[in-house]
Amino acid sequence: MKQHLSILAHNRAIYSQFLKKFTLDQLNKVPDGFNNNILWNVAHSLVTQQLLIYSLSGVKPLVPESWIDSYRKGTKPEVEVTQEFVDALDAALFSTHNQLEADLDSGVFKEFNPYTTSTKMHIDSLETALSFVLFHDGIHIGSVLALAKLV
Repeated sequence: MKQHLSILAHNRAIYSQFLKKFTLDQLNKVPDGFNNNILWNVAHSLVTQQLLIYSLSGVKPLVPESWIDSYRKGTKPEVEVTQEFVDALDAALFSTHNQLEADLDSGVFKEFNPYTTSTKMHIDSLETALSFVLFHDGIHIGSVLALAKLV
């Protein structure tokens, strides 16, 4: 599990670099041919991690419900976000990771509700959920790399 957490921390650092490298306009831009933007991909990845690990374990996610509503699977950017949101998202990338490590160490996760993803991956444990989160992050980091060339 520690190796997975190390990779997750690395992914979060990559996302943070994008949030810092691009202007607010660039983060909000939805290029022609795309249905989302850099910021949506970063927020979606964080929200997905929270839903797959916390919600499926019966534990309240660490991010606001409004973030979950705006960035869960099936959503797309509806409004341009502010710099304050970008800063909060950047901070949450790391605070939620630190809390996840603490929660794993302290045994917060007692149950797990199985879930099958839209790609037909059956997630039946916390360990499988964390592995899937890394796979999911890879997809969205790839999307961010593609979007970064167009903004």
